[in-house]
Amino acid sequence: MSSQNEAHGDEDWKDADTVHLERALEEVVETIMDYGMWPMPRNGKFTRSQFSLYEWLQENRDPSFMLEMYVAALSGYQLEERIDRERKEITERLTAHLRGSEIVQTLSDEINAEWNEA
Repeated sequence: MSSQNEAHGDEDWKDADTVHLERALEEVVETIMDYGMWPMPRNGKFTRSQFSLYEWLQENRDPSFMLEMYVAALSGYQLEERIDRERKEITERLTAHLRGSEIVQTLSDEINAEWNEA
């Protein structure tokens, strides 16, 4: 860490590449959780996805969880707390799965290029 950053008391300072990677990872995961795919639809049109939440869940999640949610929804069960817990768990698992992925690296490179142009 540089003495300049220490002088400002910024103990959590990170280099720009690390910050851009973290921002890219967060954006990819949020988009997947919101739209079920990466990249998100553009101008209301779906493009060919590079990552499908549906397919990933089929491969990485016990189907009994999905069936349980479906049955609960049909029965009128209050799902807010369960949905919040599921979103948190899936977000954490997606973050771990996508860390270091080509999708995240590509977005990070785009963010870095935009940052350097400014």
